[in-house]
Amino acid sequence: MGLLPQTTFAQSSDSVTWKNEGSLGFNFSNVGLSNWAAGGQSSFSVGTKLNYTKTRITSKDEWKNQFDFALGGTQIGKESFRKNDDNIIILSQYDLKINEKWAYSFTGSIRTQLLEGINFESDVLDKISDFMAPGYVNLNLGFKYSGGDIFTSTIAPLAGKFTFVLDDYLSSLGAFGITPGDQIRTEFGANVLSTLKIPIAENISLESNLNLFTGYETFGNVDVFWNTLLVMKVNSWFNATFGTELIYDDDIKIEQENGDFERKVQFKHVLNVGVNFSLAKSN
Repeated sequence: MGLLPQTTFAQSSDSVTWKNEGSLGFNFSNVGLSNWAAGGQSSFSVGTKLNYTKTRITSKDEWKNQFDFALGGTQIGKESFRKNDDNIIILSQYDLKINEKWAYSFTGSIRTQLLEGINFESDVLDKISDFMAPGYVNLNLGFKYSGGDIFTSTIAPLAGKFTFVLDDYLSSLGAFGITPGDQIRTEFGANVLSTLKIPIAENISLESNLNLFTGYETFGNVDVFWNTLLVMKVNSWFNATFGTELIYDDDIKIEQENGDFERKVQFKHVLNVGVNFSLAKSN
């Protein structure tokens, strides 16, 4: 699964331009083994990825709304079906232009997952996450710098990060940095969001998004959310993608093999080949 290079349709009316970008992708793989002398296990995996962006543009301002969704899972041998990708991101950004390069900017975003997460490495199958557990809501007020179609950066000295844990069990454990028994943790600080889009070749593109947040009470402890996506288009229907996601949150401690909990860098990479459909249309 993966995204096609974004397709754009723009319609202008009374100096207002609507731009629609996006794609929907599916991938599926299956290996079946029976009396196979060389060994191995049968496996099955499926996944989907949706990306859609709608932007309203005028000579004075720009309003961008984005929705990203990914969900996938796999089954190996006689193990139960387990998810390996689960992500929901909703973002809305309003920019009031100052000049060609700079704008006042307000951004709101929500990041969470759809299904519960289970720790299969433990002897007891403990739930470690769920929908809005965690859920992250970010509100940022600041300035946006635009370096053309390749680079943009939003610097927000007024930023709020709200961590939700709306699951009673996880809340009671004090998961994701909240006080045990609470369901929300509020932090105020500064935020930087930068986006880099590079057309490497005619059918190859790279997009990278880096988000940095530091709270004023713990200034210098930086939370990092960094994702990249390399898209390699085969034809109008098929493509391959390689995506990475790096997270470091000073409030999250990861259980280690010795049972201790430590702050660690979280990293995920996903390589997919699949079929995709463009969602660009006029309206």
